[in-house]
Amino acid sequence: MMSVQRLLPLLFVVAAWATRVAAQEAPITSAAPVTEPPVIDGRLDDGVWAQGELIDGFVQREPLEGTPVSQRTEVRVLRDGEALYIGAWLYDEDPSSIVFGQTRRDASLTDSDAFAMIFDTYHDRQNGFVFATTPADRQNGFVFATTPAGIEYDGQVANEGQGGGGGGGRQQRGSAGGFNLNWDGSWEVATTTDERGWYAEFRIPFSTLRYREGGEQTWGLNFERRIRRNNEQSVWAPLPRQFSIYRVSLAGTMELDAPVRRIVTVTPYVLGEAFKDYEATSPEWSADPKIGGDAKIGVTQSLTLDLTVNTDFALVEVDDQRVNLTRFPLFFPEKRPFFLENAGSFTVGSARSAELFFSRRIGLVQGSEVPILAGARLTGKVGGLQVAALNIQTDDLHQFDPVDSMDVEISPRNNFGVVRVFQEFANRSRLGGIFVSRLNTQQTSDYNLSYGLDGRLGIGQRTA
Repeated sequence: MMSVQRLLPLLFVVAAWATRVAAQEAPITSAAPVTEPPVIDGRLDDGVWAQGELIDGFVQREPLEGTPVSQRTEVRVLRDGEALYIGAWLYDEDPSSIVFGQTRRDASLTDSDAFAMIFDTYHDRQNGFVFATTPADRQNGFVFATTPAGIEYDGQVANEGQGGGGGGGRQQRGSAGGFNLNWDGSWEVATTTDERGWYAEFRIPFSTLRYREGGEQTWGLNFERRIRRNNEQSVWAPLPRQFSIYRVSLAGTMELDAPVRRIVTVTPYVLGEAFKDYEATSPEWSADPKIGGDAKIGVTQSLTLDLTVNTDFALVEVDDQRVNLTRFPLFFPEKRPFFLENAGSFTVGSARSAELFFSRRIGLVQGSEVPILAGARLTGKVGGLQVAALNIQTDDLHQFDPVDSMDVEISPRNNFGVVRVFQEFANRSRLGGIFVSRLNTQQTSDYNLSYGLDGRLGIGQRTA
């Protein structure tokens, strides 16, 4: 029989553990409805902000896990029929020590003060949109974040960010990452600073977000504040230090009435070039006009159809230069807009361990661009089932060989297809399958077919 002397320490440990668990219960808030939205100028002096529920009680994740944030932090959330409005009061007793950081979009948040948020709009505790900023942005632009310099930082999170965090890792490749930083949504943020600290004001249109349906619903939500000089990271919904804000299974919740906002956008282009050889005896003009475009259609509130015809990627951001000193190929991040939304839906198995589909292999061969004739891409959720399907037809590619003085075929006409479905369950568990194909439409005997099944069983908080 256990003695009283041995029983008391055990009871003390159990009581302390229970107290800590109770103290870390996920917080709850709501988005207050308003008829007249605030002006997005970063000043937060609109009277309408008083209608929002006060969100405070931030606790540190680093360096002193579970202790209150060192600087007063307050947030309020409003909504109307068009957008969500988030106001953040980031007070600071020493505003001269605020670190502004870089001023380019999606710059790293590790070297500056910052404010970030993540929306788990499906409330599946797996995926989310991330928005962030730093202290001084006044430009239009899913975590969403900013810094005192006012940058726009956004991305899509899949599988709670497993497979990568920030930086230039594999997670940014689009098709196989936990966090797709190259996704850029349409939203607006403004920041200001004064003698009491700095402030951030966001407007995030519902058309930028994806969620199940309109009406009363619950979203997962978490906020994070970074104070660079203290190496401090504080969150609204408590997180153990081994997890980041991407851990949406531990996020708080927000009640709101979301409208039905289906998107339809069309982006056409006209590209022309002319050539005349003035050294010829009878020079003649030759012209090669090109017409095409992209379209994004919201089939339902949670299902998006992307279409492309005669695709042109002239305006896509260039890749960073990298030197490969290994025998293995380099994987550059996918930056072409057509492939970015819900790109994590094509992930199979654990990130970094399998790569059945990599979108950068479409439209590029041996460093040369292969013309894309047309393509369609459907991604989103149908009920609780995540669906991702893609089909693209490319043209053939010939290049002149000066040795043989003739055109050589670099790539035939190919049709690329991908179908991916999976179901997510509680505690980060999932079960899914994928089918990938490449068919030479000029020679039917030339094809590649791949398929796979994958699953994951979540056990506790550490294992996935």
